[in-house]
Amino acid sequence: MIPLNTFEIDDGWEIGYHIAKKYTGNGYATEAVSAFLPVIAEKKSLSEIYGICLKENVASVRVMEKCGFENLYSGVGEYQGERREIVKNVWRNRQ
Repeated sequence: MIPLNTFEIDDGWEIGYHIAKKYTGNGYATEAVSAFLPVIAEKKSLSEIYGICLKENVASVRVMEKCGFENLYSGVGEYQGERREIVKNVWRNRQ
């Protein structure tokens, strides 16, 4: 199971997910996120959902790319209360 959730942030809504190390590399996160996005967008009437991760987390950056997120920002930013190198992406509901 992959925990998926959305969180309200200043800009709108952000998706959060986690996959255990032993299950990475099998496409599970991509499958779960791509299935979750249109459902939660419809349920909450969202036109955009943000994804933010550490720049060094190449796997999460790739999941977002595969799920249709567009890059908004790469550089130093706020991440869990610290200034870190981040990637901020947005998924837009095209329905």
